[in-house]
Amino acid sequence: MPDAEEKRLPKWPLRLVLSLVLVLEVFLVVMLFVEGATGNIPMVVNSVGLIVFCVLTWRGIPWSRWLLIAFLAWRVAHIGVAMSSHFAPGDQRFGGSLLLVVLYVVAGLLVASPLGRSRMRAAT
Repeated sequence: MPDAEEKRLPKWPLRLVLSLVLVLEVFLVVMLFVEGATGNIPMVVNSVGLIVFCVLTWRGIPWSRWLLIAFLAWRVAHIGVAMSSHFAPGDQRFGGSLLLVVLYVVAGLLVASPLGRSRMRAAT
């Protein structure tokens, strides 16, 4: 049974951020297939992993949150590499990329917090 602190924590911030990440990743996968950029296998694998583990974390599977955090860190690293190698100083895409990084970091922090902890206990 969950303790009193877990019962008092609101779940809506976690669910809102998971929903935003899920919608963003579904859009990204659709755009990758529409544009024919499926040759970018690491990006597709990362997006599918984020979609799967967002759903599993939403459902309360205990081990899924750590894999979701790993996929979020992978996405932030990918955005950082893309920004450093493709953006020039004063590039207009810089602000949008920073917003994405903030979204993924906030999602990772919420999933790692007690909000992301599953209320399901293993049967003994």
